[in-house]
Amino acid sequence: MAYSIQELAKLAGVSTRTLRYYDQIGLLPAQRQAENGYRTYSPAAVDQLQFIRYFQEFGFSLTQIRGLLSQPQAEQLEALTEQRRQLQAQRDHLTDLLNTLDRTLAAHHGGPSMSDTEKFAAFKQQQLTANEQQFGAEVRQRYGQEAFETSQQKFANLSLADYQAMQATEQQLFARLKAVADSGDIDQPLAQEVYELHRRWLCFTWNNYSAETHRGLAQLYLADERFANYYNEHVGRTDAATTLVAIIQRYAH
Repeated sequence: MAYSIQELAKLAGVSTRTLRYYDQIGLLPAQRQAENGYRTYSPAAVDQLQFIRYFQEFGFSLTQIRGLLSQPQAEQLEALTEQRRQLQAQRDHLTDLLNTLDRTLAAHHGGPSMSDTEKFAAFKQQQLTANEQQFGAEVRQRYGQEAFETSQQKFANLSLADYQAMQATEQQLFARLKAVADSGDIDQPLAQEVYELHRRWLCFTWNNYSAETHRGLAQLYLADERFANYYNEHVGRTDAATTLVAIIQRYAH
């Protein structure tokens, strides 16, 4: 059925002013009645508004949403599927966190004690969720679904000692990377140590390390600012990521 602007606004929980604006910017064009020029909306427009509402809920800007809606429907559905994966990961993390918190509280009130590994399981899961949200789509596209899930599973199965060693390795990497970036010299032994630390850090979650894949990952750091920002923010230099990429390209052979 066709809806008037008032009917659709009530149905979707938005204002008529919002729908007029969406029409104005071409995000949700309305049909016009020939006799009076009133806006009407077809079933296809209703479906499109549902997608718009979903993408808004997921934090997309109107410009991003308009770009998504200009893509084939298969790509729109894939974008929604990716958001569903992220929501499911968030839900699973919250469930794990609640369970761990309940067991922690119970243990402190005389209940069964927790092993050291169990105490940190929820925090490892939090990191998995963050990886999924921030980098999942890009890594899947470049390396495939199986490789990404295998890496995530290996991280989830790390022992407490390995988990702590992985965190310590990354902190050493940040400190030495800053020193190399400060000097601007990637031919010094410290730069090679940065490469070795990064390789070691990757191997905590990679089943099969190769220099070629390592160099490919470095290119992803350059292509996606989220990867670059991760290193720049942790190291405290705007050129930390580009320095790391140069080091990987220099020593990964």
